Amino acid sequence: MTIEVFLIGGEKTINLKKAIARILYSKKMDQIKISKILKLSQPMISQYCNSTEKTSENITKIAQEVAEKIINKQSINFQTCITFINKNFEGNYLIADKNEIITDENNRIIENLRQAFYKLKDENIEGFVPEVKINIAMSKKNAKKPEDVASFLNGLIIFEDKIKDYNTISFGKSRHLSALLIKIRKKLNINAIMNIAYLKELEKTKFNIGFLTKDFKLKNTDKNFDILIHKGAFGIEPCAYILGNDAIKIVDKLLKVIKEVRK
Repeated sequence: MTIEVFLIGGEKTINLKKAIARILYSKKMDQIKISKILKLSQPMISQYCNSTEKTSENITKIAQEVAEKIINKQSINFQTCITFINKNFEGNYLIADKNEIITDENNRIIENLRQAFYKLKDENIEGFVPEVKINIAMSKKNAKKPEDVASFLNGLIIFEDKIKDYNTISFGKSRHLSALLIKIRKKLNINAIMNIAYLKELEKTKFNIGFLTKDFKLKNTDKNFDILIHKGAFGIEPCAYILGNDAIKIVDKLLKVIKEVRK
């Protein structure tokens, strides 16, 4: 998740709050309300509002932007930022979770998932759609946690048995698929996985089929599976998982599976 922040030196926080208080008061906001917003006592706010102390141009600029957001009903939260470089940061910035930063690898994964979607868009997948929706997950090279795996947020959008759209592609969102991919990726030498509905006909195809236990562990030791099957359990829908090195190759495999099952 990427969020907007305003950064100033820690010793300037009081000056910033003074400036914000004066601006809000000039906009006819009640001092009691200002004290609650800035989490300061009402007498302190009164002192700030009546102060004639000059504020630096940079602090004033940040205060004006912050005050405008407060007036527009946005909540405010003062936090401490710790850095390890000898440089002062002041102004308006965007910060993101480490896994959301667009590195070359992240960008390659996102683009691969996007191309996989377009390859599958408008294909008739009747009978292959599970109740939990279809999703594709693809991991970073050295993925160790769900945040290292990208997928379609809330799954692919399906209408009349055809994939039509998706919301966005994000890291760390599809918890089940991400966790399963991380668990088996090294053993099977894969980087991507896709869930589809379980069909008995899958077991009769030419593809190499493996099976998962009720707690999603590999039953077999083979390392060349195309599809893994989970027969379901109490509260768990039977499901099949198509495996591959990337999302595009998985879609290619799915289209071949669909063609063979429908012979």
